[in-house]
Amino acid sequence: MRLYVVRHGEAEPTAPTDAQRPLTRHGRAAVSRLWASLRDDGHEPSILISSPYIRAVQTADEIARYYPGIERREEALIVPEAAPGAVLEWLVQASLPDRATLVSHMPLVALLTGLLVDGAGARVPFTVGTVACLEVEVMAEQGARLLWTRG
Repeated sequence: MRLYVVRHGEAEPTAPTDAQRPLTRHGRAAVSRLWASLRDDGHEPSILISSPYIRAVQTADEIARYYPGIERREEALIVPEAAPGAVLEWLVQASLPDRATLVSHMPLVALLTGLLVDGAGARVPFTVGTVACLEVEVMAEQGARLLWTRG
């Protein structure tokens, strides 16, 4: 199965709480350009699952513009401070469809991708807006192969 792991786009530096930091205009535009390109290259997510933080929801909004009717939901577990092992357990239980797309934050996206590809403690670099495409053989530590990153 393919799994897309996405870091939210560029966000405003301050807000009343971290969860309320919205995307910047530049962040929205960059996410939009990237996903227009990914769609044109034939990448089609089956479901968008985002952190409830506003910048992740807004990133998912931009992605959804290119995939009308795509199923969407928020998952409280995939916030910045989430433990990658707990998220991996959730992924196992969730039985997500092929081409599921998770929209989350640092450090979770780097640690979760590292866990799936290389094992605990590994990290894959993610700048804002980066997408990692994984080929998951088995939803387990070291059960995936990193196919590419774009951002």
